[in-house]
Amino acid sequence: MATDRPGVPPARWPTGFAAPRLPIMLAPGFPLADAIAAADAALGRRNAPAVDAAYAAATLLVAPGTTTTDSDGRGHDLWMAVAVDHLVALRRLGAVTRGLRRCEDYLGRAAAAGVDPSLLLQERMQLRDCAADPRGAAADAAAMRRLAASGKRPISAAQDGRLLRAEASAAAAAGDAVTASRLLDDAERALRAAGCADVSIIDRDRALLRVRQGAEPDVGGALAEMLDGEWPETVESQFRLAFALKRQLHFEAAARVMTTVTGNPDLDPALRLPALYELVTLLLTMRDDRAAHALRPLLDAAAASWPDPAGAARKIALLLSSAPAPAPDPAPDPEPERAVRQVQRLIAADRLTEAESRLARLTPPADPLAAEPATDPGAGRTGTSTIEAAQEARDRAEWYLVAGELQLARYRQLRRPELLQAAVDDLGRAVRATAGRAWLTEVRILATRLLGEAHHWRAEYGQASARWAQAHQLEERLAGRQISDAVRVGMLAPVPDEHDERVRFAAERTAENAEGAAATAALVVAMEAARGAAILGGILPAEAGLTRDLPPPDDHRSAWAWIRATADRLPRSQVVWMMHATPLRVHHAVIGPNLLHHIAVDCRRGELGDAVDDLMGSWSAGTLESAVGRAAFDAGTRDIAARLDVAAVVRHLPPDIRRIALVVGGVLADVPFAALPLAVPVRSAGATAGRAMPLGLRFALSDLPCLSARSPLSRRSRRVRGDRSLLVDPAGEGITPARGIHAQVLDGARATPAELAATLARRRHRQVRLDCHGRYDPLDEAGRWLQLRPEDASGRLPPEALQAMDLHGCGTLVLGACESGMATRTGRDERLGFVRAALHAGAASVVAARWAAADPVAAAVLDRFHHHLRRRTRDVALWQAQLDVCRAAPDRQVLDCAPDHPARWACWTLYGDAGWQTGAGVARRGLRRAADHAPIRRR
Repeated sequence: MATDRPGVPPARWPTGFAAPRLPIMLAPGFPLADAIAAADAALGRRNAPAVDAAYAAATLLVAPGTTTTDSDGRGHDLWMAVAVDHLVALRRLGAVTRGLRRCEDYLGRAAAAGVDPSLLLQERMQLRDCAADPRGAAADAAAMRRLAASGKRPISAAQDGRLLRAEASAAAAAGDAVTASRLLDDAERALRAAGCADVSIIDRDRALLRVRQGAEPDVGGALAEMLDGEWPETVESQFRLAFALKRQLHFEAAARVMTTVTGNPDLDPALRLPALYELVTLLLTMRDDRAAHALRPLLDAAAASWPDPAGAARKIALLLSSAPAPAPDPAPDPEPERAVRQVQRLIAADRLTEAESRLARLTPPADPLAAEPATDPGAGRTGTSTIEAAQEARDRAEWYLVAGELQLARYRQLRRPELLQAAVDDLGRAVRATAGRAWLTEVRILATRLLGEAHHWRAEYGQASARWAQAHQLEERLAGRQISDAVRVGMLAPVPDEHDERVRFAAERTAENAEGAAATAALVVAMEAARGAAILGGILPAEAGLTRDLPPPDDHRSAWAWIRATADRLPRSQVVWMMHATPLRVHHAVIGPNLLHHIAVDCRRGELGDAVDDLMGSWSAGTLESAVGRAAFDAGTRDIAARLDVAAVVRHLPPDIRRIALVVGGVLADVPFAALPLAVPVRSAGATAGRAMPLGLRFALSDLPCLSARSPLSRRSRRVRGDRSLLVDPAGEGITPARGIHAQVLDGARATPAELAATLARRRHRQVRLDCHGRYDPLDEAGRWLQLRPEDASGRLPPEALQAMDLHGCGTLVLGACESGMATRTGRDERLGFVRAALHAGAASVVAARWAAADPVAAAVLDRFHHHLRRRTRDVALWQAQLDVCRAAPDRQVLDCAPDHPARWACWTLYGDAGWQTGAGVARRGLRRAADHAPIRRR
């Protein structure tokens, strides 16, 4: 056998070492030489089955123990040389399972013939390392050392280096990073003494160990060092890359690497389960539960062929189970990190006595205040001391985290103050132990969140909110390390912020509190705190000094008084419906005259967001023009209505309620509530009992930014009542002309942004309607405008220009452009768009569209709205206009495009004050009602 094979590229072995071939030359023409030549040819084609078959045939042509000499006169076991060459070739091709099977066969044949198995053990050691079995590799290394100690087979310096490297890998897998680092130092010295050219693999092992322990601050430099700046060609190197990326919190990048590994059709069966398991772990870390569970069949299939199928199945079930494990591992795990996880599983299962016993077996670390300052663990350190510092930091942080978690769990059961103080102390130490250490971010997040809970139990609400906000900010930074926006959003959707935590605690206390409505009032206050900014000046700048002085969470009486004062003067026919989506539930609160009701619905916020996104995907005009598109729209609204359980809330409304002011935010702000279907007994005009009708045809709906804004918006509205209207009509192509009488019209070339601003500044018009085209690109600030005259960039009216205008004389602003009601979320719950800009500019209310509606239907709705404003409140006027369009069509063009479908009219939403626009009194409104005979004139 020659050292170099023609046509075969240089080996890049999965273990990192280029294993040397035994220098035995075979004369051509003999059967053994022909079999080896066939194996060489198959190796060049990378055909593992053919390589395996050719070598297997070759080993049958020579008996174990057959000795031959090389060109230097040294004797070699010819059969052993062929067998080792066989295993090296299979390892080179990544056929690890085949290699392990052949190795077991050869070890049996060697034992039967009394042949020294050391070389076979060395090859099995490297194959096991490739198969992610470091303990098995270390066992083979130990067997080789026992043979050497018995005098049967001395170990060369090169072999000693390889054995030391395998032992280092096993130590690292067991969590003993200090021993692993020391063994790598010894391995490097042995390989250098042997003159091995591939000693650089030790440097890459050290880089991986530093990344694994968090001692490598520059992941890019570490990976370049570990992988020589190249995309890894071997499966093991790809595992290493994914692991390093995961340790540095680049979960999406690691998942992409593992997707490449699992998608490889030639992946060895021995590596399929570890690869799939790692990929699913990464998907769960990215909170993509749907994708993770979709891989369950592949995991189960891989587990069935694992050496321990039952153990593999238990591990998979534990990984994919949302419930705590019924029991921990049968014995304490020697690795500190896994031992900590065992204690956490016991805490989750409420087995606190066992958890305390397990934790007591772990050595408590020194207080981080007495330890070295929290700086880069690699600063001023090298080699083993760097790894040791990183390991100490991780052990210390995780121990204090679990200790605090245990004390907090015990407090929830016993409510003893000393347990709460112990939890605060331990969790505070965990937070301090992670300071300045990015690789411990996940530990810091959990410790900070639990510390917020402890402060909340101690009635230290300011500190609790601050801790929860810090935890959410850390989650945002963690999400920011990922590649795509979709993954970032998906990671943050299930994460509670400080408002979610406050709502969760208020809901728990409502469930267990005997104070009834007073406890529910505290929950409503928590929901209100989650809406908008703490100072209403961000929405209502004219209301100087207007702040929300919300009661503290435990002051139920003050909460009830605040609700009565904030929701005063609600008409008997109107309620306020507040909603808040936490990661796992949607909370509904209905407030009305002598009414306060709360319902909690199990609904995952991430899944709700996906459903809303799917619905919004059908909002384009082209989609809604088709019957298929409208059917998709209907399916989406039914799904969302079921998730929110809107029918359960409606069933609890008093029979005389026909007006609802919605207070929603977050993902709920994008829900078109007017289009959500209901199949409940109907108490609204124009509805048939038992028929599923949209919510917008049953009730007059409006939208408030927060409950605190209701009173100031109402006061603003009372100052600008009147019927004098302004129509802005740039006569855009495809826009149906408005009907009705308007006091002033800016049409054609006069409909410019400058002329509009000048007209509004005179504050003479109480109603303003803009009939124009528009564009709203949520991803591009420059792609949002209303198109006035001229029909180029100079005629565009962006949200910031609208906000700069004077709308303090306007009670109702109607934005007739498509998608004028869309908004872009910035920060926690601030939504920027034309509606927010108009309210900021002084308008009391705004009517805008969530999506593109058919123009004839849009014109009909807005015309009827203008007509009904003369004698109805704004919300009822819009409701009646939508009912009019559904009952009859003003012309044949409307009839041709299904005007009664919610996709046509439910896009229109009233934002702000829902009260009177007209200044007419009761008698005058009655005369107008009597003179009103035909809501829609037929042609």
